[in-house]
Amino acid sequence: MIVRKMQPQEFDATIICFQYYRDEAIKSVPRIAEEYDDNSVIETIRHYASHYDHCWFNAYEGGRVVGFIAGYATETPWNKSIIDSNVAFIYLLDSHKNMDNFRSLLSKFEEWSRMIGARAITAGDIGINPERTKTLYEHFGFTPGVWMNKELINE
Repeated sequence: MIVRKMQPQEFDATIICFQYYRDEAIKSVPRIAEEYDDNSVIETIRHYASHYDHCWFNAYEGGRVVGFIAGYATETPWNKSIIDSNVAFIYLLDSHKNMDNFRSLLSKFEEWSRMIGARAITAGDIGINPERTKTLYEHFGFTPGVWMNKELINE
């Protein structure tokens, strides 16, 4: 498996892989099924792949997209000259989920983070499988923090 930037001709295959991510997410966060918007996903992937302060890397087996990692840079609120990077998405098809492949994704993200001058990498989970995600990141040297979610219901 190799990890590299997505090429324009691989955009459709990337969207298909993202749909697998969506399908897995729906199992844990059912409202995603109702909220999912193809055009928003297209714009999100396009934005992450084309803006200097964002990144999108695909994992490939042969020519097939089997996963991705994406994220962005952010200034710390207390010092605009300190940059952190954040993993927004990380996904591998079930057939490719193993620590070596996750290591490849995270290594590419760390390489990008260092290139932009990031001081640290943060990562979270939207609730798909927080325990699995926590275990994954701790395996690669991340320390726990707190990211919580409270849904607001507008009546």
